[in-house]
Amino acid sequence: MSAPAKYTPSPSYDRAAQELDIAVEAFWFNTQPFARAARLESRIKMATKLLAKVANLPRSKALDTMSQALRFQSWHHLSKHLARVEGLAEQEPLPAGWLDALSAAALLTIEAEDDVALPGPVLDGFESFGRTLSMLTDTPAARVLDGVSAAMCGGRSWSEVRERSPLKATEPLYHFRVPGVDDARSIGGWFGTSPACQQLADQLTELQDGYGDFTASQKKRVRAWVEAALVAQPGFLDGGLALGWMQWDAKEPEARVTADRYVLMAESLIPKSFKGRILWGHLENRTFHRLHWLRLSVSHWYGDLTTATKTARKLLRLNPNDNLGVRYVLPLLLLQQEDVAAANRSLSALRAEPDLVPSALRAFVQFAAGDAEAFRVNLARALFTLPALRMFLLNDPRALPADDTGYRGVQPDMSTFSEFAWPTYHSVPGLMVACQAFLAEPEVRQCEQELRKTWYEFRAGRRQPGIQTLGALDGWHRLVDACVMRVA
Repeated sequence: MSAPAKYTPSPSYDRAAQELDIAVEAFWFNTQPFARAARLESRIKMATKLLAKVANLPRSKALDTMSQALRFQSWHHLSKHLARVEGLAEQEPLPAGWLDALSAAALLTIEAEDDVALPGPVLDGFESFGRTLSMLTDTPAARVLDGVSAAMCGGRSWSEVRERSPLKATEPLYHFRVPGVDDARSIGGWFGTSPACQQLADQLTELQDGYGDFTASQKKRVRAWVEAALVAQPGFLDGGLALGWMQWDAKEPEARVTADRYVLMAESLIPKSFKGRILWGHLENRTFHRLHWLRLSVSHWYGDLTTATKTARKLLRLNPNDNLGVRYVLPLLLLQQEDVAAANRSLSALRAEPDLVPSALRAFVQFAAGDAEAFRVNLARALFTLPALRMFLLNDPRALPADDTGYRGVQPDMSTFSEFAWPTYHSVPGLMVACQAFLAEPEVRQCEQELRKTWYEFRAGRRQPGIQTLGALDGWHRLVDACVMRVA
């Protein structure tokens, strides 16, 4: 294994690169000096060719002028400086001061993307660069800015580059990539995004950061930005997702329309012939999955159980790893439709999860199926590993002692569980009465007390230096098993 490249400190270059938000360039120059120097030389020659055209200069004069703009005496000195890294052995450090001398050229390493707004420091840098060339060649600044600075940014004019915005992008923001036949099952298909889309998504993420703690006026400002972005770019799926969740958070009926619209928009990008998976592991697929989860949630809230169930099954088919926890809501959706057999089949996805919410789901389904013994066993296991369940079943936040958190190490998503389980709890005939009767049994209460005492003694011991707790967690699980058998 080769040794890491030695890093030569270059404070002047580092400062210039950091101002332009390209600090990583110093790393690449230290690890791939010859390749990066060749790339920079190519960019310098491109700018020189543009300068020669707009200023009507011979090539040799344009090269010298460009070198002076980059703080070298002539092209001879600049090209000789760049060539100093040609003979470096692998892992050999850069010559001291070599990269610092190229600080003014850091700007030229930036290659702008179409339809993407450049950061203010980069725009200012290219404008200053153009004005310097204008002064050195006695050429009107506007002509140099249009012919050199704009062209180096891939633009037709400097005003166009200055006004560039992802909201004005003309290329599609999203596309869908289909894998080869051999990879279709293992990696599935995935969405891709354009540079403009990524910039819009980054802006949205920055605006939404901390949204849950925003004041009403702050939320209003963020929503106004999202709505304006969707007017300019109706195909912005991340924006549609954000708007849908904002509407849903406010319980606005429009959330349902928004969810349907953007789900259909996302699905329209997928070729009809594609039958593979769309896995959560691809970061770009997550907006697609979250749009479907939004649709599922909103459909359930408005009583459209058919759409909610269809969406849940689709998500599980496309992403069997189920990173969103759809497997925890599908049995509840099916019970609400009185399809006990399908709800029982859906429990197969929870085979490897013996406690907590999965046990509560099994208890609900088994009660509906008429299996009283399995109902008691699973309700006991759910209650003993998730004491917060007592508060849910009794609809009483004070059902536990004040010093009991309601959790035993793992804290599942009780908010989502409650959202989907509450209608089920009330719709399955006799379920609520049976659960509350079980909670009232003296032996159940006794087991809860014993488990609570053991758990908090175990937790206290873990916090004290020198206290031996090895095997205590195994003992806890054995006690849970014993208590389940006592009340079953």
